[in-house]
Amino acid sequence: MKKINIMIVGIVSGLLLFGSAYGILLHTQNLDDLKKIVSNDDEAGWHLVDVYSPGLTPLGEVADPGTGGTGFASIFLLDYDSDPATLWDNTTDWENAADVHAYADEDAFSEDTPSEDPFYIVVRARFTKDVCWDGAQFVGNRTKCEITFSGDEADTIVHYGNHTMGATGGGICSENNSGNASLWVNFYFDDNDDGYRITDDGTLTIDSIKIYAKY
Repeated sequence: MKKINIMIVGIVSGLLLFGSAYGILLHTQNLDDLKKIVSNDDEAGWHLVDVYSPGLTPLGEVADPGTGGTGFASIFLLDYDSDPATLWDNTTDWENAADVHAYADEDAFSEDTPSEDPFYIVVRARFTKDVCWDGAQFVGNRTKCEITFSGDEADTIVHYGNHTMGATGGGICSENNSGNASLWVNFYFDDNDDGYRITDDGTLTIDSIKIYAKY
């Protein structure tokens, strides 16, 4: 088993980096503030609604969808021999699922994950009716996620929440109920080969996650 600490930036030999152990976290900003700073002011255009920011807290899975905002909820590694279609089921306890490794949301994080064990990268995000609602229903294809990572695996990939599964992953809407306060989307990322993996003495760094909505 390979010891990992998930952090947002930087590379430490032998670690998968992403989380709060070093005090760097994702921040979900107020939507009104985001409207002021996004470069695209076109109301029909794409807006950056969640970004990384040092020392602040992501939404996490336990936040009340009725009171929370739009943005990143959690990240985990899904075993490559699992079926990504299972991501449709929002009722799954992903943190304790048998085919999930390196789960992190708003908590401090340090876990073990097998080296050389292939996986999908999964980012869960939540979108309120302020950003992806057409007046009657949620519209998943008005959401997207961009992830950038480096180390043993390196890439920048964008997927839309349009409920499709492609060669490099996709965005699968879950808990898409017009009676709810929010839409949940599982964005999963695939290397279109044999799965992402961390070598015995290597690194995989999640450099950034950006959540967008079109409104």
